[in-house]
Amino acid sequence: MTDPSIGSETTRRTVSARDFSDASMLFCDRYALLDQPAEDEENRLFKGRLYTQAMSSGINVSTADIVALRDSDHAVTFPRSLSLVFSLEGRPSEVNAGRGRETVILQPGEAALFSFNDEEETRGRYSAGHCSKSILLQLRPGMMADEGLADFVEQQVRSSEMIMFGKNRRLNVLSAQLFGQPLEGTIGRLLTESYALELVARTLQTIDRPGSDLPAGIRPGDRMRMSKVRHMILDEPGADHSLQSLAREAGLSISGLKTKFRQVYGQSVFAFVHDVRMETARTGLERQGWSVAQAAHLTGYNHTSNFCTAYHKHFGHSPGSTEKRDA
Repeated sequence: MTDPSIGSETTRRTVSARDFSDASMLFCDRYALLDQPAEDEENRLFKGRLYTQAMSSGINVSTADIVALRDSDHAVTFPRSLSLVFSLEGRPSEVNAGRGRETVILQPGEAALFSFNDEEETRGRYSAGHCSKSILLQLRPGMMADEGLADFVEQQVRSSEMIMFGKNRRLNVLSAQLFGQPLEGTIGRLLTESYALELVARTLQTIDRPGSDLPAGIRPGDRMRMSKVRHMILDEPGADHSLQSLAREAGLSISGLKTKFRQVYGQSVFAFVHDVRMETARTGLERQGWSVAQAAHLTGYNHTSNFCTAYHKHFGHSPGSTEKRDA
């Protein structure tokens, strides 16, 4: 059983390579910063806050609110385990699940579950300026204090799998509570553990497996079809996506696409298209030197004025002020 007293937090304005390595080792068997000189252990990677804790239930928890100070590449070898990743705020994050699997993009407000039935090496990259507010929960079969939970996790890690979850109001509320909870002292640890346990329970309820609580009408095949639609939108945010064309690619009726996409991802197709276009535009303006006119064109807007109105409504400021605000 995990020692409940184990915990660490970096509250300084910067997180060094050593800090990040120490935090990562709670969750992995091996960790390496791929582009760091061997003698530069105190290299500053991030600014912000990073917290890790091993709870008495056996769940490992990490909360991070960080901004990358420079580009960095990381190699992480995860043990046989079940991991839940929640993205609360920030830019979309690329998530790699190892063994040549497709890299997926985790949008703010979304979550992903990874089950590894053996050691798995994954790679990750942070680009300078990348903002991330996220939670990682990890469960290992042999470390669970509750026998029932240990058996359940053991069942889940019999195969390696990745499942994407759309926006879910209840999960987002719990994530915010866990993230904002003071972690010091007995009461803080108890509250943190209660939020983490409920977050795990609520997430695992949605897994499409025999014996789990399935959302009505959602089958594994539906998840695969909706994932295909999602990636089409992410790959071409500026394309003229229509319900008819997306439904045709998914092999569904328009009404079936609308219903199942909302069930899987918690928002309508066009709400997702809008979110992706706005995040793509912001990244282009901040990182790729796009002009406002280019951002409008490359995200599917025929009129720059319409783009500017949508951008201001989404972010609360004009696209022309993005670089100045985030500098």
